[in-house]
Amino acid sequence: MECEIKLAVDAASTAQLRKSPVLREHAVSKPQDQEHVDRYFDTAGFDLWKHGYALRVRSAGEHHVQTLKGGGSAVAGLHRRTELEAEIATETPDADLFGKQLRDALPDLAHHLDGQQLAAEPVFVNHAKRTSWMLALPDGTHVECALDVGELRHGERTAQVRELELEVKDGDPACLYELARRLHETMPVRIENVSKAERGYALATEDKAHAVKAAPVTVKRKATLGDALGVILQNCLQQMQANEGGVLAGDVESLHQMRVGLRRLRAAQAMVRTLVQLPEPLAADIEWLAGELGDARNWDVFLESVLPGLPLAEEHKPALARVEAAAREEAERHRARVRSAVGSPRYTTLMLALGGWIAGKGWQHTTLPADPLEQRIAKAAPKLVQHAAARVRKRARGYDLKRPDCLHKVRIAAKKERYAREFFVALSHDRTATRRHDLLAGMQDELGEINDAFVARTLVAELRDRVPQEAGLLGFIEGVLAERALDAMPRARRHVKGRLRDRARF
Repeated sequence: MECEIKLAVDAASTAQLRKSPVLREHAVSKPQDQEHVDRYFDTAGFDLWKHGYALRVRSAGEHHVQTLKGGGSAVAGLHRRTELEAEIATETPDADLFGKQLRDALPDLAHHLDGQQLAAEPVFVNHAKRTSWMLALPDGTHVECALDVGELRHGERTAQVRELELEVKDGDPACLYELARRLHETMPVRIENVSKAERGYALATEDKAHAVKAAPVTVKRKATLGDALGVILQNCLQQMQANEGGVLAGDVESLHQMRVGLRRLRAAQAMVRTLVQLPEPLAADIEWLAGELGDARNWDVFLESVLPGLPLAEEHKPALARVEAAAREEAERHRARVRSAVGSPRYTTLMLALGGWIAGKGWQHTTLPADPLEQRIAKAAPKLVQHAAARVRKRARGYDLKRPDCLHKVRIAAKKERYAREFFVALSHDRTATRRHDLLAGMQDELGEINDAFVARTLVAELRDRVPQEAGLLGFIEGVLAERALDAMPRARRHVKGRLRDRARF
């Protein structure tokens, strides 16, 4: 199993890396340069890639190595993948070796590819110069440090490659985060969650970054609560980082899904807040990112959902167009802030710190004689879900449900309960629990309409300074939003009083 952190570097940093004090102090070998050509092969229909694997032949002079790699995961730059390699005679794949690799190590993949032939021409090619040397860390961990500078090519389309790989050869992979963090303090680096294979196939298919929803969480019944927490947090972090490319490209839905991933992560941490506390700097950076994403998302909802549904006469359309233009400018300004945030050193610091905290199991207790995080998740999960449901009931009983802000707090509690149920869905098959989940999802949408109207009114107020000549239309919009919230309030209160107060099963 290959385990490495990838860091993207800029042109200036590539020259500095060999002289970096952070790397030189641990170096136990001199940097070695080697030029190589990587050719990636697949079937005509890219069947291998569709199942999450890539076949590469790396050629350096007359030396050729065939590698089949894939599966695994990439979290905060830490890539864990199956890697099967062997020397071959030519720069084209050895079909017999490929078949044996599949049969011996990946029988399911072999079954899916049964009868499929590899295409004669590579899907794409990577021409690169690699500088590599070995590091020995104080704890005895050995790390191969490799700087790749090159170019991916498919036909006339190309993409530059400048990345540093820190691969654990023996030892704890969690130490890579601290090494990457120290390096990040001295020069601009960015976590690279996308492999060269992913970038090459994107060239070949002209695939653009797109929104990625949360993958199902798979928690084993015999896992401890601590182990399950690690799986859940990794899942949330993966969703966030899978949407980075889309966010940087300006995709609205990618921004929404990154925000969902962050909210799920915060919900997971809140679920065990009596047992686990994030380090203060980490918690502060999470709040910072949540604020940036939330502000941008509010404007997107205003443009996508609020303005299109206004009951306006034809003569008011020109005024609405001017209001919409001003709103789009505000939305783009906030999206630009998000792009700047995601591309910033602070974001990289956050991702490295969060990835290191998860990989190093920073929630482990060392002073408690009976660590509650060591209990079986099959026993702990029902209690966590029931506790989340109890918070919903408490808010439903204790708040003034005639106030939108109080209903919003009920909605937040309901959302956290829904996330908790989704985290542990693999452990529960109860139909009552399924109905409860569906109820929470519906309630979240209904209460969300009231909250969206409430937030939209604050945005309308901000637009008064941008388009003061449209004060009349803005006043009308505020009135429509207020009426919508007023109409929805009694229905929402009935739902909260009649259903969310009920005791919930897991």
